[in-house]
Amino acid sequence: MYGKKIVLVGWVSLFSVALMFSAMNACAQYTVGVEVGDWAGYGDISFEYASNVTGQEDPPEGMNMSWTDVEVLDVSGTNVTCRSTTIYTNGTEQIDIMWGDVATGEGNIGIGVIPSNLGPGDEIPANLTWFSEEPMRLTINGTVTRSYAGANREVNYVNITSPVVHENFTLGTQKLFFCWDKETGVICEESFSYVISYTIITTNYYMNMSMLWRMTATNMWPAVFTVHDGYAFNVTMMSNSTISNFNFNELLKQISFNVTGPTNKTGYCNVSVPDGLLWGEFTVYKDGLLLEEDVDYTETHNGTHYIFCINYDLSTHAIDIQGTEGIPEIPTWTSMLLILVLLTVAIAIYKRKLIKTQIQ
Repeated sequence: MYGKKIVLVGWVSLFSVALMFSAMNACAQYTVGVEVGDWAGYGDISFEYASNVTGQEDPPEGMNMSWTDVEVLDVSGTNVTCRSTTIYTNGTEQIDIMWGDVATGEGNIGIGVIPSNLGPGDEIPANLTWFSEEPMRLTINGTVTRSYAGANREVNYVNITSPVVHENFTLGTQKLFFCWDKETGVICEESFSYVISYTIITTNYYMNMSMLWRMTATNMWPAVFTVHDGYAFNVTMMSNSTISNFNFNELLKQISFNVTGPTNKTGYCNVSVPDGLLWGEFTVYKDGLLLEEDVDYTETHNGTHYIFCINYDLSTHAIDIQGTEGIPEIPTWTSMLLILVLLTVAIAIYKRKLIKTQIQ
């Protein structure tokens, strides 16, 4: 009975969410926050699927994404054109060209790019239809600060929990979460879960499906890494790779981090190091192997920072940048406490000897 008409929530491509639009006129308050050349990559992707519904035992093909990115190709008024590249776990690649009017919701760019500088209570000019039989209007629930692509950003979010209803029967629950960078309007995170269960005669049917992706790289803002508690130095990076495991080693006078991206692509990472943190002669390593300057990377100095532009074939690599001079290690509270204890003991022993000498 239910299996005949159940609407399966298919895979949701990041920038090609199917929409049904209401008639809307362009509003002056809706503005575009992206520029030509703006780019964002989404490397934190996960999905789960389990179902015994006849004909839907296997997950939709599009759920097995390993990477997706988007680049702005053109901005004309409130119209935005983007190229989206999606790479699947089996190695296949799909490229789509999409456009949309962020002021009216027309086009197929979906909710990948929305108007900039919206706030709580503002309606996004588009109706979402993949998740329900009736178009869903999205309204910004709130604005918070969250970390995306290595930086804290002010973001707008929509959080929805609703029942899955078919012919007056509640079969389960779906939860949706969307998060956009407030300044640019670019989507930073999307997740959904869809859980249904129903019984026909004596057989219980179920479908549990969830998916999540987050922005991990962009050229719209730098990733910022604080070197050490107590230091005033920040290392900033622009990269088309996901950056992780950042570390500063005072003893080795070295910063290190990992870069990750889709295989068979060319990666880059532009690293800006304060010259009060590391200086002197530099060496750069990838996976423990010495890189050659002007071949694998370039080094420049702008008066306040050393800038390293490093190129590599993408997968996962460990990068080390080592100087001959660096900021001295600041003692930890533990070592400072130990020094204080030893000093106190030394003073006590000295006083005891002094008193003993005076008595004699």
